[in-house]
Amino acid sequence: MSTHSLRPSIDETSYRMFDRSLHPELFDPLIVGRVHSELYDLSIGLCEGGYYLQFKSGEQSIVEVTLPDELKLSTFGLQKTYFYNQQDEILHETEHPLNYHFAGEVDAVDFSVFTRVQLELEIEAQKSFVSHQFPTQNRLLPGPLSLARVEGNSKMLAVQTFHTFPSDLSILRTQTLFEL
Repeated sequence: MSTHSLRPSIDETSYRMFDRSLHPELFDPLIVGRVHSELYDLSIGLCEGGYYLQFKSGEQSIVEVTLPDELKLSTFGLQKTYFYNQQDEILHETEHPLNYHFAGEVDAVDFSVFTRVQLELEIEAQKSFVSHQFPTQNRLLPGPLSLARVEGNSKMLAVQTFHTFPSDLSILRTQTLFEL
């Protein structure tokens, strides 16, 4: 029986923030959602290893990526890199010319809690902006799940993502806020 997962370990996953656009094909998204208004464009892609989020308002671009660290990306425009295995919570903020707030947290739980949260997220995925459940590679564990919620108006946009890591019995939660 294979225990290889499409999703890498949370210990191999990092958050990276760029102040420039990146080509979405670098991340091989399985599903993409877009929000467009007169003031901004947002694109969210769910990938095997996590997600990417691209926000553009006027000339300002912010790209947020949570993917395996082995994915080599250019360092041009790279503003921050954090590894989820080094701390439980990540906070990052910028203030020019738009306010950007990011928070990410990993919860490592026991098997019974993980399966309960996974089931709750599977129900929530039906109402989410974008979601994808990957096939299981281990018959004793559910397949990894990623979902994103988006809320906003003309002055702000909030994005929440949830990602399960069955092999690690971990849940990654992120929240991003853009204020114009």
